[in-house]
Amino acid sequence: GSRSHLFRCLSATTGWSTSSTMQLGDMAKEKATPFAPGTRIRMSITPMMLMLILPWGAFVLTCSLSAFKSRYLFPGLVNVALVGFVLFWLASIPIAIWARLKRPEPTWHSYLALTLGIAVITGPLCGDWIYRSLMEPYYRVMDLKVLKDVDITSTRGDTLMDAGIVDFSKGNKLDGMKSWHFKHHTTYCVAPIVSNRTDGPPTGSYDFWAVGKDCCSVTASDFRCGAWGHPHSNKAIRALSDEDLPFYRLAVQQAETLYGVVAAHPVFFKWSLEPEIEVASWEHKGFMNFLFCICTALVASLLTLVCAAWRYAWLGRKRHQSDLIAWNGQPSYGI
Repeated sequence: GSRSHLFRCLSATTGWSTSSTMQLGDMAKEKATPFAPGTRIRMSITPMMLMLILPWGAFVLTCSLSAFKSRYLFPGLVNVALVGFVLFWLASIPIAIWARLKRPEPTWHSYLALTLGIAVITGPLCGDWIYRSLMEPYYRVMDLKVLKDVDITSTRGDTLMDAGIVDFSKGNKLDGMKSWHFKHHTTYCVAPIVSNRTDGPPTGSYDFWAVGKDCCSVTASDFRCGAWGHPHSNKAIRALSDEDLPFYRLAVQQAETLYGVVAAHPVFFKWSLEPEIEVASWEHKGFMNFLFCICTALVASLLTLVCAAWRYAWLGRKRHQSDLIAWNGQPSYGI
């Protein structure tokens, strides 16, 4: 037939035997592969862009969900969304394994499974760090009231449970001589807020306390937290950290025993010169930290992609008789 005629023509032209020519034809029927030793593969831009956008996009979305107000308002929905990202990553793993088993050449599936896993793990971790350190305190304080002209001589602590920022009346100050601390890895410092018009609170209870961490002596009454040294400072931000409040209460209990005072309804504040500006700075710092994290992730993703593309582009295989067949043009490698 036509095939035998073609082989006879090749034999006459090249001087090969008919059996050798037919063997060459059989090898040509083998599955084609773009990989050949010493040959650079021209990479397709479409799968490379996907390999950049998908992991980085997963990092941005998981980080933003974990860091900002969506988590504060809808924590359950955010957790469901994060679980969805993890399931999407887990689904990419068997696909990558199948691709490695069924295809002789490496594919982008393994790269995507690896980088997507890194993204869905590090994204929530970075977001959680931003949320706990800056955004959660900001949201909690902003949800509470801003109170003006609060006089501790006529106000009890249990009436200010919804206070976020407090501007105390003139004459209210810190009493450093009754300050104390509780040490548990960190030194938790407390000092009562008193009035210079009376020797003690008329209510009989020291309910208002300025607090701070690692800003007081562990051997004496020496409170140096926040704007303690400013003569005109009489403003404060409510301390709301669930992790710190139990230790502040223990410090107050020790002060009660040491100085013979009573704190029936202690409320804790961070002494501040400009509390509104300080609280607003938490939101700004949180957003700047978020930008830093996503920019770092983009650079890392881009560098990783370049290294993987360079490696894939120069992949070769051992010499085989089928390599005698020349490729027409430069092949492209995609998913």
